[in-house]
Amino acid sequence: MTKTLPLRTLIIGGANLDITGSCFARFVPGDSNPGLVKNSAGGVGRNIAENLQRLGMNCSLLTVLGDDIGQALILRSCTDAGVDTGPIIMHPTLTTGTYMAINNQLGALLAAIADMAIIDTLTPDQLALKAAYFTQADQIIIEANLPENSIQWICEQHGSKPICADGVSAAKAPRLRSVLAHLDVLKVNSEEAAAILQETGDDLALAKKLHAKGVKNVLLSQGPQGVILHNQDGTWYKSAIKGDNENDTGAGDSLFAGFVAARHLLKRPADQLEFAVACATFTLSSTASVNPKLGVHEIRQLFLSHLSKGAWCS
Repeated sequence: MTKTLPLRTLIIGGANLDITGSCFARFVPGDSNPGLVKNSAGGVGRNIAENLQRLGMNCSLLTVLGDDIGQALILRSCTDAGVDTGPIIMHPTLTTGTYMAINNQLGALLAAIADMAIIDTLTPDQLALKAAYFTQADQIIIEANLPENSIQWICEQHGSKPICADGVSAAKAPRLRSVLAHLDVLKVNSEEAAAILQETGDDLALAKKLHAKGVKNVLLSQGPQGVILHNQDGTWYKSAIKGDNENDTGAGDSLFAGFVAARHLLKRPADQLEFAVACATFTLSSTASVNPKLGVHEIRQLFLSHLSKGAWCS
């Protein structure tokens, strides 16, 4: 069993019913494509919470669910992983968020539709009702599916705690623009970084500009190429690890969660970054948005056996 890290982590964000269709052969637009359709628990916030819990953190998830089959599936997934569902709010009329994706025969995303209207009800007034969970948390994780005023409320009311954020998409990442100085970690890709900054540039330049605006640690994903970490101590690169690609969905969430956990598991930034990339690779090898076999022991044995015992915090 994974040792629980002494960190109570509150994750605020989306939880969805993921519907994933994967083609058996090359996708033909405008036609019925033979394949496999699966339902699973997803959502950026929920994925991050499950990943972190499986990596040994003590996680609580604050999200909003409808009274439907999606609610039951998500609650069961959290319970099975050990995530505390106490903060979750139940909405009486709206449906649980739903994410529908189509993957090609190689597992790469072709298109997706996200029905996330329910998350807009997670207003500052609703968040204030969960004050005890904010008080008890050692760190807070947010993601850009949240309403912008809720993101601002969290950072203004609880900015004394470490706050980590995921940019989610180029359309939603700008919701984080006004709170950059509050962020301990920001995970983005180049499109999300450019959308926040309202300017273009190479990946390192974008990471440096986000850092200059107050983000302590910028984690910039380069997709299949790898990832950049930039902070006041320098810049680190880690190329992607080649492996089986069963499903793109959730790899970025695992990368982010892996880095958040690795900061308390490994001493050197380069090793922390390698741990994060390994978590993403491990997730890509699973058909689920979170690999149910994820754990520190598994990542250590499969990807980081070359690290000395002294590289680890304990």
